[in-house]
Amino acid sequence: MPGQKRHKALTTGDRARDRRTRRIGTIEDVKDVNGHQELALSYDEQPRDAYLTTPARNGAQLPRELLERE
Repeated sequence: MPGQKRHKALTTGDRARDRRTRRIGTIEDVKDVNGHQELALSYDEQPRDAYLTTPARNGAQLPRELLERE
């Protein structure tokens, strides 16, 4: 059985996908909060929800566990 591969850490400028909403974007900032990485993700497109006329944000502050490399 092959071992698990270790993924490279996400850094500023990398492409990533939000695991909660599946939206894709670019990482704008990486902060260390209480020993954990928190990344600022700037989404590429507006949400496609007919009930949202104006989205509140065009990105998100997420912990590393909620992002995956695109």
